[in-house]
This record gives sequence, C-alpha cells and structure tokens, in this order.
Amino acid sequence: MAEWLDEYDPEWIIDELLEDTGHGKPAMEVLRNAITEADRRQDIPYMFAFRIEFCRESTFYGDGLELMVMFPELLALADKYPEQAGNPRYVFRYEAEHVMWVYKWVLDNCMDFYHVSMEDCRKFLEDYQERCIRMGLSLRNYYGTMYHFYWQIDRELSEEYFRKFEKSPRDGHSDCRACERNMEIKYYLDKGDMKKAEQLSRDIENFRLTCGSREKMSAWLRLKIAYMNYYMDHGDYETAQGYAKLVERHLSGETEYECWDNFLVCYAHTNIGRALRIYKDHWKEWLNLRCPMSSYDTDQNICLFFKELEKARKGNTVKIHYDSSFPLYREDGQYKIADLFQFYYQRARDMAGKFDRRNGTEFYTNQLEESLQKST
Repeated sequence: MAEWLDEYDPEWIIDELLEDTGHGKPAMEVLRNAITEADRRQDIPYMFAFRIEFCRESTFYGDGLELMVMFPELLALADKYPEQAGNPRYVFRYEAEHVMWVYKWVLDNCMDFYHVSMEDCRKFLEDYQERCIRMGLSLRNYYGTMYHFYWQIDRELSEEYFRKFEKSPRDGHSDCRACERNMEIKYYLDKGDMKKAEQLSRDIENFRLTCGSREKMSAWLRLKIAYMNYYMDHGDYETAQGYAKLVERHLSGETEYECWDNFLVCYAHTNIGRALRIYKDHWKEWLNLRCPMSSYDTDQNICLFFKELEKARKGNTVKIHYDSSFPLYREDGQYKIADLFQFYYQRARDMAGKFDRRNGTEFYTNQLEESLQKST
C-alpha cells in the first residue's frame, strides 16, 4: 500500500495528489489504493468519490473495460445509500444522481466493447431506463442512447428513438445543449439533409451554444469534425481538407479532437506525403488502442490510406522505421505496401466480425468492404 495512505487525507488525494499524477494507469493506481482505504475506514462520501473519479479516469484516459468492472460497485453503493449527499465539488444534490451521470458513460462503453454481450447491453439499458423513471428523470438521454445503440442494428427502430429524443423534455440529467445540438446535426448529416444540419449549426458556429468555456471551442470543434467526416463520406476530399486544416489549427492538447486517423484518410486523397507523415507519427499508439470500436475505425482508415499510397507510389514498397513491437517488423525498414494493407485489413475484419457476432448483424463487415470498394 502506498505510503501516503498512512496519513489518510481524502481531500488532499483528490485536490493535490491526483493533480500531480499522470492520467491513465498512474491515476487509476492511486485511486485503487484510495478506494481500498476508504472502504476499510467506511468513509462513505469518499467510497463514492474515489469510485466516481476512477470511472471518469477510465472513461476518458484509460481502458473502458475498467469502468465496466468498477461501475457495479458504484451502483451498489447508490442503492445502499440513496440519500447520500452529493460531493460539494459537483452540482449533484445526491450521489445517486451523480452515479446516474456516470451510467451514461457505461452505456457508451456497452456499444464500444464487443466483450459486453447483447444480453448484458440490454440489461444495462433497461436498468438505466427504470432508474430514470424511478428518480423522476427525463427519458431524453435514454432515447438518445437507444438511437445510437440501434443505429447499426435496426435502423428503423433507431429512427423511432431519435424522434422520441427530440420530443422529450430536457432536465438536469440531460447533456449540455451544445452536445445535444451536435448530436442532432450529425443525425441530419447522416440523413443527407444538409439544409436542416446547417440551420441547426448556426448557434454553435456563432458561439451562442458552447460546451464548457468558449475558449475551449469544444462544441465548435465537434461541429467541424462532423462536417469533415460528412464531406469525406461523400468523396469531396478537397472540402474535407479545409475542415481538417481548420481543426488542426485549433488543437490545444485535447485528445478528443485529435482525430488523426480521420485526417489520415483525408490527406491520403489530397496530400499523400502529409498522410504518410501522420501515419509514421501515430502508428504505435494506433496499434495499441484499447477500445475495440476505436481500433476497428482506425484500422479501417489505415487500410484506406495504404490503398491510396499504393496508387500514388511508382514502386510497391515504402520505408517505415517501425520498432520491434510491430508484428511485421523488418530491420531494413522496407515493406511491401500490399503486406501492410493486408495486415490492417485482417485486423479490421476480425474486429468487425466480433462486433457483428455480438450484434447479430453484418453491419461492420459490410461497412468495411463497402468503404474499400468505394476507394478503388
């Protein structure tokens, strides 16, 4: 056990120690030890607080599966102490309300991890709905989650849930207006209704709707990324490149907006040299992604990049200085582009199969093949 626990000071742990500890594994190790000590002392407020911090760290900086393991403990606490007052650091009156906010992260991870069975996904969704009703919370977020969940499984049902989302009232459990607006914009872009999407975009474009501080430009960046992806999906890479450059110029260390694999595809069609540099800079982090959905999306994009690289090159090889962690590593650094494509294609296809088996569809397998055919 860490020495700093000899003089247990939970406020110092959260306010100072975690501030000085790196995100991801280091912070989660601190929080594991803190949880153990809070449990030993039956320090109920911090039995909640440390688990909530652990779930946040897992969601945004770690491995989402850690969230899925920890959350049932947090949920059990909420059931045992439903009247526990909320931590003054946050806006929730009761910790049970804060736990419901964390529940939204769990539902997102259900979709992104094929390890969570369809039966368990539906159990989580049903339990979340029942808790919302019991606590008097609007079902607006539930319907929005169901819209996302069924988008790859049952498109007609997904549409029904989106309509219910639109009609449901907002309350304190709802995501911020800017986040919800970006969700609506993406829906209409996916539908090809550019007029409606542009109408909805105006408040974010003019910073009348923001997520967090205006300086972070969070909602505005999400908006630009949505439009970039829309134009890429429609084969207009020149327009998409304008959005990619715009987003790159406003990156400020927020990893959410560093969608380098999307930039990779965009530049593969407009500036292959730039795309190759992006790949060389990021191949290792992409190889070690922990979220299966992110891994699938990224490997698919890398496949598209190598298809374009093969077209652009006079020869059939490329020199890349991988290290020995790369499964196809060669000391001379010379690789056949076709071999690299095949390596990532097999990874993407294997992951697509795992999601499709979980979902009972062929959505991801078909999506992969169709995207590769479009780029031929």
